[in-house]
Amino acid sequence: MDKLISVIVPVYKTEKYIRRCLDSLINQTYKNLEIIVVDDGTPDDAGRICDEYAKSDTRMKVIHQDNAGQSVARNNALKVATGEYYCFVDSDDYIALNMIERLCELLEINDSDISMVSYKTFEGDRADNNDILNDDNNTVSLMDNLEMIKNIHMVNDELYVVMWGKLFKRELFDNIEFPAGRICEDLYVLYHIYDKATKTVYSNEKLYYYYRGNVSSSTYSINQKFYDDVFWVLESEIEYMDVNHPELKAYPRRTYMYWIVDLCKKKGGFVAIGELKKYYKRYKTLYKESKEMKKEKFFTFFYYMPGLYVTLKK
Repeated sequence: MDKLISVIVPVYKTEKYIRRCLDSLINQTYKNLEIIVVDDGTPDDAGRICDEYAKSDTRMKVIHQDNAGQSVARNNALKVATGEYYCFVDSDDYIALNMIERLCELLEINDSDISMVSYKTFEGDRADNNDILNDDNNTVSLMDNLEMIKNIHMVNDELYVVMWGKLFKRELFDNIEFPAGRICEDLYVLYHIYDKATKTVYSNEKLYYYYRGNVSSSTYSINQKFYDDVFWVLESEIEYMDVNHPELKAYPRRTYMYWIVDLCKKKGGFVAIGELKKYYKRYKTLYKESKEMKKEKFFTFFYYMPGLYVTLKK
């Protein structure tokens, strides 16, 4: 386990949290790291703090760019990354001091393309944890590309739709770019990468610490842009699955329907007319195209009586 690992950290408005994040990276038990921090034109002091850390640790590179969003920040980091494996960390989060070592161990012992560990959420200064976690009771499982794509849509866990908490082989990112200006860029990249991965290994050890209290985070609130971007990426995935894995075509359609229902519940009012009409029309098409998949009863309820469903759920 002496391969160089590139750790990519986009930074924007996280001056309150960035030291916590960087401390957890520079003190990893796995030492052969290339830590690429991208200051995405942050207006606070986070960029200067990153420069301060880079002066004392030669493994850290800091890229300063005009504000262009997390996707562009990650793309710019990938352009200069030289590691054999890639790991992504959000700058308001932090990781157990042995997370990267454990991810590397899981990946190489199991001859996998991706390794994953679980996470804890927290809102205070720190998660309730030890700096180095060793859980003898952890469960390890192996998944192929089709299982991973299914898990995006069927497992009620954020882990399958985010970049963090994982280690990736470098070659998985060949011809892959994060879509600029999109909130749900992780999902767009992940369904492509999961499909490339012959084997993924997962351990339920909670080694990533996911901060829920950052109001500057793009995922902190759900607004119309969030829905627009979710629908965009699901349209893209539907097109991809229809061509490459028609046996999975119902999965992104189910998720698309879920988010249309969620949007209609938040908007309220008449669903079959007005501004929600186009979404309901798309929903009906998706429902018919995914009839072979067994779905929860609310999908059928909404299909036949959308106005009543929304009224009952308000």
